[in-house]
Amino acid sequence: MEPVKITFFMRTPISLAFPWMSLDSLVVHVLLQERLGDNYYTLPSKTPSNIVDDVIGEVPLKRWRDLFVASVSLIDGEPSVFHYYKRGDFPFPRGKISRGRGFFKDFMLKAVYIPARTVTFYATGEAEELRRLLNLVPALGKETNIGFGWVKRVVVEETDEEYGLVKDGLAMRPIPVEYVKHYEDSAPLAYKPPYWARENVRTCVVPFTQVKL
Repeated sequence: MEPVKITFFMRTPISLAFPWMSLDSLVVHVLLQERLGDNYYTLPSKTPSNIVDDVIGEVPLKRWRDLFVASVSLIDGEPSVFHYYKRGDFPFPRGKISRGRGFFKDFMLKAVYIPARTVTFYATGEAEELRRLLNLVPALGKETNIGFGWVKRVVVEETDEEYGLVKDGLAMRPIPVEYVKHYEDSAPLAYKPPYWARENVRTCVVPFTQVKL
């Protein structure tokens, strides 16, 4: 395994519901789709958290303790808010209907987006396999169904040093505080996939704050 820098060149702005995305979660997502095929789309909403180990097996990322050496996203650009409207596009019945509530309700929605040209990750893993998997990713972030986050191309290149955990003294991903010697800031965060699993939430070093392993 070798240290790599992964750059997604974006075709459209990216929409987020959280300050960052996690590379290990993205890789596991693609692997799970590949292993399960169409069955991926019929998984129960509360999938057992051990499905990562039971179904996927080997992940092409280096492990350090019980987490992957893979950073969260570095996104160039400043966030903005996009307002959009969702209206019913179907034949309406005759007579009076309510557009403010019920089945025919209209919505005014908003999305936080960043007009980013690139989204960058660092990791240590099998470069060729990561290149293959990440080229299967059509889009990043939220609201991809209305055009946000479309990927133009992905570049995976080797680096001289390993930056998946720490770069220039800053944490590059959530790291449980008991794994480090010194940290600047902490918060309850999920630190490994699946990130929705309650048992994966620990008090962690906040990404992009000072840390010493």
